[in-house]
Amino acid sequence: MTCLGEALMICLVLSPEEKAQVEQARRTRPQIAERCHDVLLNAEGWSVPHIAQRLDRNEHTIRTWLKAYQTAGLPGLQNTPQPGRPATKGQEVTAQLEPLLAQSPSHFGYIVEGWTVDLIRHYLAQKTGDVSDSTVRRQLQAGGWVYKRFAKTVPLKAPSTEKKKPGWQKSLPPSTPVKRRDP
Repeated sequence: MTCLGEALMICLVLSPEEKAQVEQARRTRPQIAERCHDVLLNAEGWSVPHIAQRLDRNEHTIRTWLKAYQTAGLPGLQNTPQPGRPATKGQEVTAQLEPLLAQSPSHFGYIVEGWTVDLIRHYLAQKTGDVSDSTVRRQLQAGGWVYKRFAKTVPLKAPSTEKKKPGWQKSLPPSTPVKRRDP
């Protein structure tokens, strides 16, 4: 089978087994579904410019994935790790957040009631070196921590006399039922 459109081009030929594997991957693996579609269209005789035009993608991108499939098969269509050194500060921050937020800032010598991003950053800077606000926020979010603000006044018909303090608390997973109190 010849591909239509240009003289020097990538033209994949798939066996029935390979075609079935690519179709299966297209249906079950959304992260590579479009790349599998590129491969299938090319194997049907579509040229790179025609595939790029139909899918509204750059020709270079289509060629990249077709060459990756040609070289490594389906594993070649997977995302590759980002270049460069992996982030390490985030891992250090995450390791210290759980025990840190379990305690009040006063336990560590601060004179405030609740943790703030600036206060967490200040504490971590003493332990691990400089840390940015964005790193702290990102690791708090990744760890499931949310900032809860509580009213300073308690309603007269409050079910509990326990004074709640503002601060970082673990958020409940979406599937966790929340008990409601009837008035």
